[in-house]
Amino acid sequence: MDIGLVLSGGMAKGAYQVGALKAISEFIPREDIKCVSCASVGVLNGYAYVTGQVDKAEDMWRNFCADEGKTVINKVLKSAALQDIITRLSEDSPALSADFYTTLLDATNKTTVYKNLNVQALDAKEYLQASVAMPFYNDAIKIEGVSYFDGAVIDNIPVYPLFKRKLDYIVCIYFDDVCYKFENDSFDNRIIKVTFPSDSVIKQSVVFKKESIDRMIDDGYKRTKEILSKMLADGYENVESVYKNIEENDKADNERNLRVTGDVMVTNLNKITKRFVKRKIVL
Repeated sequence: MDIGLVLSGGMAKGAYQVGALKAISEFIPREDIKCVSCASVGVLNGYAYVTGQVDKAEDMWRNFCADEGKTVINKVLKSAALQDIITRLSEDSPALSADFYTTLLDATNKTTVYKNLNVQALDAKEYLQASVAMPFYNDAIKIEGVSYFDGAVIDNIPVYPLFKRKLDYIVCIYFDDVCYKFENDSFDNRIIKVTFPSDSVIKQSVVFKKESIDRMIDDGYKRTKEILSKMLADGYENVESVYKNIEENDKADNERNLRVTGDVMVTNLNKITKRFVKRKIVL
């Protein structure tokens, strides 16, 4: 089987993904997921998954703000704790089980880059650091003369690296309260969408609370297990059944927005460039 996985950015809501990854592991063997694409905090969770460290990631999330009770995103982004997580995940250069794309804003060349970390010559730690280097909160991470930031500001649901891959289907986890149609019908009809809509999206994203993180991990597991139980009811290898279930699920959602990566990138790159210019930051 050739299955894809997409993890969007979501700041504190990335805790949902840890629970979701635990649920996915109960349905799909890790060796059958051949291509993973992630943005922002999803990169750290996805990297933990492809290196067989989801349990370690869960422990890190659950203990992230145990001492303070809660903390906010600007403190997290500048904290030693975040860098410690990256170090612990990347130490000993663990082998990756799949092609693994991290989404980056190349500030030097004013473009978006999807970097495959499943390449021996790359230093995973540097690219993991760049993946959570938020513009206006962090300095860029410079790698081989190129300045990189978190690419989620341009493409927060990075399905594009999977677009031309011949995958049986894709599991896409994101936090928008929208059932998107990704790229085109042919591609979208192969995507199992796992969403976590919320009435307090902004607050959930920027505030890290111990009790909220515990709840999000548990809810992420339960919701993903519920969705996959339906989508993979006849087994994860029964591709025709999976396609049928995806089609039926998408039909039930009357309001679907077309999301084309090229359009999203142009719009968001223009926005972020204007913000840099207003703050007199040179790209």
